[in-house]
Amino acid sequence: MKLPFHDRWFVASAGDTINVNHHMAVRAQWYGVDFVKVSGPTGRSLKSGPGEQLTDHYSWDAEVLSPVSGLVVHTLDGLPDNPIGTKDEDQIAGNYVVIETADHSFVFLAHFKRSSISVRQGQSVTIGDTLGRCGNSGNSTMPHIHLHLQDTPTFNQGQGLNPIFTGIDVELTGKKFENVDWPLIKGLFVSNHPAAKSSSPRTSVTTRSF
Repeated sequence: MKLPFHDRWFVASAGDTINVNHHMAVRAQWYGVDFVKVSGPTGRSLKSGPGEQLTDHYSWDAEVLSPVSGLVVHTLDGLPDNPIGTKDEDQIAGNYVVIETADHSFVFLAHFKRSSISVRQGQSVTIGDTLGRCGNSGNSTMPHIHLHLQDTPTFNQGQGLNPIFTGIDVELTGKKFENVDWPLIKGLFVSNHPAAKSSSPRTSVTTRSF
């Protein structure tokens, strides 16, 4: 599994405990990850302005890429983007894409920008294909990419699986690790390693029970 974006992003939520990952409260979203794009002079800023507008945020309208090769089994594309600080609790995932992998796991990517999704149900995708643009639809107060892997194609039904992202560069408390295969935890800065070959992915998952 590859990271679903270009450039450098911050892992705002991930891991296997509730204190670093609020997704652990929902069985189907166990190990879910929230990514926020960073940039600016330090490479750590989330926004270029005061942050009151969607366009202030580096994540806004960023290209979202397929992290796996597989078949698109569901999409939703017509929900509005929330103003900063508000969220839609009735449509939790907002605009989303679900991809079935070769081992019949299902990758959910959520909170796409309205009318930006460029793939359709029944379409085959490969790693790195453009799926759409990062937005702020659904249960989201600021633009970000949500990703989780589960064992059923129905949102919030089934059990979440722990993805291992391959061929990535990681910065952790000032230390840098290049072209590694890691699960993710909150607080990392991550990007796809330029030399990593997306044509030969390795996907590893584990399951967890209470």
